[in-house]
Amino acid sequence: MKALNVLVVDDAAFIRDLIKKSIRDAYPSFKIHEAMDGRKAQGILKSNPIDLVLCDWEMPEMSGLELITWMRGEERYATIPFMMITSRGERDHVIKAVTAGVSDYIGKPFTRENFLGKVNKLLAKHYGLTSKQAQQASAQPQDASVTALTAGSAPVPQAKPTAKSEGQGSASALMGNPLVAQQEQAANAASKASKGGAKAKGIAELRFGSGGSARCVIKDINLQEMSGIFKREGEIPQLLEQAVLDIVDQDAGQVARINCYIRMLQAVENNADATTIKIVIRYVDDDPEKLDTLSRFIAKVR
Repeated sequence: MKALNVLVVDDAAFIRDLIKKSIRDAYPSFKIHEAMDGRKAQGILKSNPIDLVLCDWEMPEMSGLELITWMRGEERYATIPFMMITSRGERDHVIKAVTAGVSDYIGKPFTRENFLGKVNKLLAKHYGLTSKQAQQASAQPQDASVTALTAGSAPVPQAKPTAKSEGQGSASALMGNPLVAQQEQAANAASKASKGGAKAKGIAELRFGSGGSARCVIKDINLQEMSGIFKREGEIPQLLEQAVLDIVDQDAGQVARINCYIRMLQAVENNADATTIKIVIRYVDDDPEKLDTLSRFIAKVR
């Protein structure tokens, strides 16, 4: 097939690099453009023939929603495939994106396989791609589809909760979910297991690219990174794995979903069956609103 022009838009350089590498590995002939916000992406779209847009939602200057709204009003970009990539997965959030004209939607953190599966499907639908990748993608389980999310009162398909995935989700899930009490008990157990450690500074929810999640006891936190401990339940995430940190501002009723990666993992107990894991995550987000929520959270817990 012909080489296509792909535009990657995200204010986090770490996420842009992940997306670019995945595209280059799968389609080395494609030309990749990148922008750190919607305004810069708009400039690229005006001066270059773009065939596929992979875009974050929450960005400074111009959001992904504003960008797709502008694109759908431009004749040459009225039908160009556009995938929204965001750490927010609430039903109303997804429906807003679909109504604005996105072709598909994927939540952060995501696996490389799921991401490429969605890209392959878009390329097959819009450009007649019949490669092996596209054939494999059609056989892979995908996230909730656009059809299911916009079909009247049809419920959003949900994966069956597991010990790793319970507690993952929106502000309502983090603020008032009956599972929170159970997770806090687990987190407290993890805190007690770290004998002699620093005093806990609060609780945070981590979601990993590999699909799991962890209720984490915060040991230290600043505007660059967070360290904490969590109780191991199932598979341990990998070093440098993509993750999302959900920080709750209880007073404002807001959740800052901060993109990050795992910088360090260490077993607290000195044995192969260690159940308490120390983790350090480094943020890759520069969104002012998210950092403002994070700053308020830090002020309360430090």
